[in-house]
Amino acid sequence: MPKTSAAAKEARRTQILDAAVRCFARTGYYATTIEDVVRETGLSRGALYLYFPSKEALYLAISERWNCGLESAIRARLTPDLTPAEILCVLIEVNGEHVQAESDACRVLMEGWNLGFNIPTLAERSRQRQARSLSALCRLLQAGINAGEFCPDMAVEAQARILMATLHGLMVQWHRQPGSVDWQRIAEEVVRGLRVSS
Repeated sequence: MPKTSAAAKEARRTQILDAAVRCFARTGYYATTIEDVVRETGLSRGALYLYFPSKEALYLAISERWNCGLESAIRARLTPDLTPAEILCVLIEVNGEHVQAESDACRVLMEGWNLGFNIPTLAERSRQRQARSLSALCRLLQAGINAGEFCPDMAVEAQARILMATLHGLMVQWHRQPGSVDWQRIAEEVVRGLRVSS
């Protein structure tokens, strides 16, 4: 029996994850069954289990893929000449672009904010991701203060938490009213609010 190539395996994995995103987006995590995903992919249950042993494993893989895609998109837009304020604009704008481009996955993962209470692995990944994001935002805000771009008396960690909450809230608003959020304008306003008063 011939071995499946790495590219073919990755294509099959992507097919399954895309199908799972569609299923979860339609009916939510709890209402979606493995049979729903099997039907959506057109594969057998056994073929699906070769890649993902459970619905939870599918959800965790979707979460990982989303974050890897977002991080790659941000890195692609960062250049060494950007100031901290410009980097913050890029972070906000790319988040918005990712939400729009991957709207079903985003809606599915917003459900994950609550699923962590019942899926310990998801809760731990989320905790680690939040800690990394908070730390990175704190470093960026401090760099902006050091560069004279942002208010020197800013409570850095509190402001980083406000920024994270703002992004999450904007994601929800965009899903409730698609097209209602101008991510570039939001980025400009956030940075304007952080700048040193003249």
